[in-house]
Amino acid sequence: MRILIILLAVLFASPALAANELQGQPFSEVVEMAEKHSVKVEKLSAADTATMDGAVPDRPKPSAIYLLTLNSSVIIALVQDGTVIFSTDPIELAKINKILSRTAA
Repeated sequence: MRILIILLAVLFASPALAANELQGQPFSEVVEMAEKHSVKVEKLSAADTATMDGAVPDRPKPSAIYLLTLNSSVIIALVQDGTVIFSTDPIELAKINKILSRTAA
């Protein structure tokens, strides 16, 4: 629980630092923390994963791609065997929508 509180404090203080703090964390704890704070967690579909791989190659495989969205910022997390193996600095939601050919909701 203490780790979750620290991660939350870092997330709101500096989203860039929070992204780096996710690496190595159990994904179940990240999801639990995200849900408590209205962060949308989305696992990319196979089609969206292929699109993302085309735009950003060299993803460690096997891994799943998750988007953690808060307001207009997105952190991309790669998850392997239930652990976050990589997370990005926050990216504008508009950029992700453009890569995935999504229209703004």
